[in-house]
Amino acid sequence: MENGTLIGRILIVDDEHDITTVLGDVLEGRGYITTAAHNAAEAIEAYKNDQFDIVITDLKMPGLTGLDLLAAIKNQNSSATVIIMTGYATVETAIDALKKGAYDYILKPFKIGELLQVVDRAFEKIRLATDNIHLKEQVALLKLSEAVSSSLSLDEILSIVVETALKEVDADGAEILFRQPGSREFARRLVTGDCQFVDKPFANPLSLEPLLKGQASFKRSGAGLEGIINDGCGGHIGSMITVPLRRGDELLGMLNVFSRSERRVFLPREEKALFVLGERAATSIENALLYSDLENAFRETIQSLALALEAKDAYTHGHSENVTRLCEATAGEMGCSKRFIDTLRQAGILHDIGKIGISGVILNKPGRLSSAEYRIIQSHTHMGKRILENISFLRDVVPIVYHHHERFDGSGYPEGLSGDEIPLGARIMQVADTYDAMTSNRPYRNGLPHDKAVEELIRCCGTQLDPKCVEAFVKMCQKTGM
Repeated sequence: MENGTLIGRILIVDDEHDITTVLGDVLEGRGYITTAAHNAAEAIEAYKNDQFDIVITDLKMPGLTGLDLLAAIKNQNSSATVIIMTGYATVETAIDALKKGAYDYILKPFKIGELLQVVDRAFEKIRLATDNIHLKEQVALLKLSEAVSSSLSLDEILSIVVETALKEVDADGAEILFRQPGSREFARRLVTGDCQFVDKPFANPLSLEPLLKGQASFKRSGAGLEGIINDGCGGHIGSMITVPLRRGDELLGMLNVFSRSERRVFLPREEKALFVLGERAATSIENALLYSDLENAFRETIQSLALALEAKDAYTHGHSENVTRLCEATAGEMGCSKRFIDTLRQAGILHDIGKIGISGVILNKPGRLSSAEYRIIQSHTHMGKRILENISFLRDVVPIVYHHHERFDGSGYPEGLSGDEIPLGARIMQVADTYDAMTSNRPYRNGLPHDKAVEELIRCCGTQLDPKCVEAFVKMCQKTGM
């Protein structure tokens, strides 16, 4: 069927040439396109090489029967529409054919009007099914667009894309490969399904040439798919459809959707749906990559500010790196998530960024600070918050930077929070920051040795510091031999 209209292709199968000729003339007069085959084997070959919406076949033919043909066609396309023609003596067999997946049967001899009625009804069913498929595809693509447009996380977008691809075509697995910069090799970025892919760059110049030349998509089966998945996963790839992920004329990567069975034929509508999916996905992937580039640029800028601060404050050189390292190790000891530790790492680098706005005279004063000078130093938490709060990817960092001078008993600054009111990241940082301050040399004193500093941390439990964070810090020190 073409574009949802009633103009479709019909394969007529009968060993009597007169019947195929008459039926062909009648159906073409109705607007259908017909092809004739005079035995089941010929029909099977025609069905493999062309697309037909309906197959009308005689039940009894020399050699393979209509039931054999029905089974062969259903094996290629389970949703195929097959109409059986049969004589009065084989009605029971025709009913059996219905049970095996035939759409309908018509008894010989029949009137042309009866045949046209059955064919038109079959095409109406196909039209409704096609409309339903198109509707589902549009809904799926709409959901995909909404999902990926709401995310700037590349991993999240890729996960949504492969899950949608599997649902769209009912495949066994899918993968996304990204092109290596300046190379024809593709590295696997994400895989889903029930196969374990070989973890190595994939480069097959012959198979990738269509994509490199700009082809929309292509299908592969059998030969050329060896070595793509591990033998230990219990099977091989029988057929695969490949769709490009492009940014303008640049090939970013490709989406591969595969079936274990070589008998699985990916239909044109499935190929089209995956191509549209690839187009939508590529736009979101491009946005995510641009956001990632912007994020990296911001991060480099902020880290440069942190380095500038350390150059300005000679007595805290290396302090941010030390605090970051201790925070990560303590959070790991507490069983915190990777995402939390990543956030804490960024906060460690940036926790004193607000001092960039404080006079170097005060920062580098060799003696003790006056009350007025100490209040100026305290303002660095507010300054740090103002610097970071408008950078969206650092929003989780801001509370840690802002509150890392709170005290567990509520006597700290800037808000006087206590206990669990203080963000966990800030409580961990209090311990790391305090330890590094005690063990670092100052113009007016020498740093404490490790054991004495740990004793002081334990003494401050419940007042300045969270006892649980101190306990984790001490365990971490014991395990790492600090």
